[in-house]
Amino acid sequence: MTLLPPTTEQQKKIYEEIPPDPEMRRKDIQALREWILKQPHLPKHMDNDRLEKFLFGCKNSIERCKMILERYFTARTALPEFFLHRDPMSRDIQDCCKTIEYFVLPSLTDEGHRVTVLRLKDKDINRFSVQAITRRILMVMDARLTEEACLSNQMVFDLEGFTAAHFAKCSPTQALVRKAMLAAQDSMPLRLHKVYFINAPSFINNVLNIFYPLLKPKLVEKFRVHSGGGEELCSYMNKDILPKEWGGKAGTCKHLNDAWKKKIEKYRDWFLQEEKLSKTDEKVRMPTSSSSFALELGGIQGSFRQLNID
Repeated sequence: MTLLPPTTEQQKKIYEEIPPDPEMRRKDIQALREWILKQPHLPKHMDNDRLEKFLFGCKNSIERCKMILERYFTARTALPEFFLHRDPMSRDIQDCCKTIEYFVLPSLTDEGHRVTVLRLKDKDINRFSVQAITRRILMVMDARLTEEACLSNQMVFDLEGFTAAHFAKCSPTQALVRKAMLAAQDSMPLRLHKVYFINAPSFINNVLNIFYPLLKPKLVEKFRVHSGGGEELCSYMNKDILPKEWGGKAGTCKHLNDAWKKKIEKYRDWFLQEEKLSKTDEKVRMPTSSSSFALELGGIQGSFRQLNID
C-alpha cells in the first residue's frame, strides 16, 4: 500500500504550518545527532532521514524531539508486551489482521492530515486481543515513520459490531490497556488532530466517561461521536479519500486492510532487526537523563495527563 505524497495544494498548507528551511533542518539534525552521541543509554543507529521525520513530527522543536526520542527508545525497553516478538508472520498478528481491519488511507485530507481507520471484522470476543492490536498498531506506526513525514493524524474508530464485552476488554482500569495508551500516544512523533467515532452504540457515553478523567480536556475536545456510519465523515473530509463502503474511491476496507497486512510483512526483517537495536541500555543511563516515560509507567503510572496532544 503506497502512501501518496501531498498534492501541491496540500503541501502549501503543510508549509504554512511548518515552514521549510533546509539549512536550519540540517543544523537541527546535526544537533540531535550530537545529543544522541552524548547519551550513553540511547542507540546510535537511527539515520538522518528518520531523524528528520521525527523532527518534522515534533514541529521542528529540537527539545520536544529529544523528549520523544527518549520516550520512543525507553518504551521499547520497558514494554516488552508490545515491542518484543514483533514478527508480522506470527500467529497473533496474523489472527489480528483477520479480526480487526486497521489501515491508513492512501491519500491525505485536503488539509494535509493522514487518516487511519480501525474497524471490527470478526465479532468473536475471544479473538479480540488488546495486546495484539496494540502491537500491530505500533508496527504500522513504525512503518509509516520510515516512509513519510506527517503533519498530523486523524483517527476513525468504526464501532459497528462492538459490544459491551469488547469495551470491557478496553477498559483503562486494566494495566495492559493503560500501558497500550501510553505506548501508542506518548512515544511516537505522530500528532493527533481529530478522533472520530462512527456507528457508536447508545451506551458510548458511559464508555467514554471512564476515559475522560484520564485525558487532557484538549484531547477530549478532538472527539467527534456519531451514531451514523461512514457518511458522517463527509462533513469533515473529502469523500473521495474514504473507503468504497463509505462512498469513497480508496478501495474496499478489505482491500486496504490486506494491503497493510502485506506491507508490514514486507518489513519483517526490519522489525526483527529493530527489536534488537531500538532499546535503551539502562545499565549506563546517567542519573541526569532519567526518563519521564519510566516514571509514568511506574505508576501506571499516572493519570496520563502528560499525554502530548497538539
